[in-house]
Amino acid sequence: MPIEDDPRPLAPEKPLPSDCCGSGCEPCILDAYEDELEHHHLALEAWFLRHPPGASDTDRSALHPRLVLDTNVLLDLYVFRDPNWKPLLELIESGRCDAVTSPACRDEFLHVLQYPLFELRPAQRVCAIEAFDAVHRCIEVPEDEAQTLPRCKDPDDQKFLQLALAADADVLLSKDKALLKLARRLRKLGLFEVCPPKAWLDEHAPAA
Repeated sequence: MPIEDDPRPLAPEKPLPSDCCGSGCEPCILDAYEDELEHHHLALEAWFLRHPPGASDTDRSALHPRLVLDTNVLLDLYVFRDPNWKPLLELIESGRCDAVTSPACRDEFLHVLQYPLFELRPAQRVCAIEAFDAVHRCIEVPEDEAQTLPRCKDPDDQKFLQLALAADADVLLSKDKALLKLARRLRKLGLFEVCPPKAWLDEHAPAA
């Protein structure tokens, strides 16, 4: 009997005969079930990595949350200096949040800074890069980190999901609809949160 409000990923139900080759044969049913069960085991493994026995979910997440920021949020922080996200920048710069990036995510940020649309002078680009590098810890993302992740509709955004998984991040901050649509699925897998920066700040920013 399942425990009420158990946060772990739910085990799959045994497939119905209609899921097999059409004849209702037991081998096909078992093959399909084993595929679902393997995915469930991967999800459980990821969940237990984030929730070791005896550790409280609030231990690190509440005191020192680990963040991944997508490129649009980075632009708001380091190029446009959007005052709405000043509390977020202060949390990162003060070390109260651990901001992480990867070579691929950093490369995208640097590439976007070259867009003519932004009309940035070389000195502005250098300033944005230096501010970013000063507080974002860059980690390598293993090739196999994608195995437990849902696929993002925009392939260019998959790297942010891979980074969040590899870094054991608490949250991926994004305003991108394709990423935000995956929030519920990632939560069911027991992985990280995906939410807009405003929603996260409303809950985590210190009172003025």
